[in-house]
Amino acid sequence: MTDLLPLTYDNIDALAASAFAKSRIAATAIREDVLHNLKPLKRTGPERLLHQIERRRIFDTEVLNEIDVLADLITRLIQEGTTVIECFDNDECNVSPGIWTERRRTRAADELGRALIVLYDLQETLYAVHDLMHAERAIEALRMA
Repeated sequence: MTDLLPLTYDNIDALAASAFAKSRIAATAIREDVLHNLKPLKRTGPERLLHQIERRRIFDTEVLNEIDVLADLITRLIQEGTTVIECFDNDECNVSPGIWTERRRTRAADELGRALIVLYDLQETLYAVHDLMHAERAIEALRMA
């Protein structure tokens, strides 16, 4: 999905810096593509996530939870805004398959889809940093024992 740096201890600083840059992109996506497509009562989670990003607290575990919840909500809304149309072509001269399907999305579903890609990219980077940090702690604990 992304060009993530190799998961090595040498790259952890670069991955963390990349996560901050991606969080700013995610904040823009939430503001521009998500909030206006949600009902007012559904906006509290994304607004909490925005607040965490603005405070530069992206490595807190609550951020990963908020991204998971928001991604699930966005996925459901995209599915609701997507219509599958089955098309038939009965022409004798048609050499391609006579039946195919097309997916058509509402404008809101398209906007939410753009934001979902950005959220998954941020989530992937945050998980990589978390995994490296947990691995470092585990190795330190083994060395102490």
